[in-house]
Amino acid sequence: MTQRPLVLVLVCVLLMAGCGGKSGSSSSSAGPGGTTTTQTHFAKTKFVLHAGLAFGLFHHYIYKPFKAGDFSHPLRHKLAILDAVLAAKFIEHEVTLARQDARSSKLLSKVVLPLTGVVGTMVAIRALVLHHSSPASAVNGAQSSISTVEGDSSAAGQPIRETTAGAPAGL
Repeated sequence: MTQRPLVLVLVCVLLMAGCGGKSGSSSSSAGPGGTTTTQTHFAKTKFVLHAGLAFGLFHHYIYKPFKAGDFSHPLRHKLAILDAVLAAKFIEHEVTLARQDARSSKLLSKVVLPLTGVVGTMVAIRALVLHHSSPASAVNGAQSSISTVEGDSSAAGQPIRETTAGAPAGL
């Protein structure tokens, strides 16, 4: 039961992330044909940080428990569901940030579409787990998208190292 402050910490983190103003780290300029391009400082570094945290949390709180059958085990069911739902919401947030950073990098532009798929599968996983439906196809789809992103990122010279070290306490 010591992991239950997780809900409070996660809510605080999400509220703090939503309350911040725009920082001076990005600038817009008109590109060829009048289109607007955004340059973000340290986009590749931030991408690796956000993607590594998101993918580490996915494997730790969703993929491994799903493969172990924790979502259907009567004694661990509710705790596994709560952890998976909270992790999926946080992963969705981190992948959205990673996708923004990937858009700002010419090297990482190939991973934008698979990252969009990861966001969609996190939404599906949350809904399926909350409604006690099997998230098998969504979990396997997320794993496939994550593998694609990791492979494309490594091919572009930016390997992703999965971690859970930056996650909110208790998650």
